[in-house]
Amino acid sequence: MGTIKLITMYGSPWSERVRWAFAFKKLPYEKQNYEAGVDEAAVKKLTGQTMVPVLVTDGKVIPDSSAILDWLEETRPEPALLPKSAKDRATATLWEEVALNALGPHGRVMITGRLLRIDDPEAQKSGKYFAEKYGYSPFEEEQSRLTVTRILTSLKETLSGREYLVGDTFTRADITTAAMLMLFKAAPQEFFLFTPELRFVYLDKLGEDPTFAEVFAWRDRMYKKHRGEVVKP
Repeated sequence: MGTIKLITMYGSPWSERVRWAFAFKKLPYEKQNYEAGVDEAAVKKLTGQTMVPVLVTDGKVIPDSSAILDWLEETRPEPALLPKSAKDRATATLWEEVALNALGPHGRVMITGRLLRIDDPEAQKSGKYFAEKYGYSPFEEEQSRLTVTRILTSLKETLSGREYLVGDTFTRADITTAAMLMLFKAAPQEFFLFTPELRFVYLDKLGEDPTFAEVFAWRDRMYKKHRGEVVKP
């Protein structure tokens, strides 16, 4: 196998799910950091789109975190990150899709709103950038909050009495959901290095709501048990 390069953004949960999966499977890679507002043109020239993560290996360029994890599972099947049974795989895929296409995007809307309200020119500049890139309105933020509340409630009930979302083994569903929860409360500093200012941006009142304390405690256990190292920029 030739050189493997991952283009990722440190604070992005979509990037984090890929980094976590590579670390879990102990597959080394070359790291290239992506900076929002700076590197879009280069990534678009490479991939035809402006999102990260991106995998570059053996002449292949693979954007999209799910496609990268599919490549990883095929390339390094052990330890497996997908359940063996077709039914459990379907359930794991369903939770992945909920995390990727609901929890993540709605969390991004909520972070954008927080950035726009912070009394700091740099924060507001970032908020305006993300608002323009992904679309934002106060109404959309309130709708996102309602959706996230429902998802967190479902997670709380699903995880009650369980260690993992699907079956009795750690899967892509756990990685993806744990990574997306970063948008509402950052993982502990022992695993993710954020300045106090940035950690504040990632903290939503839902992340501090006692109703969902069990969900974030589960996320922290997943980091401790299956990440087990500090994620450096």
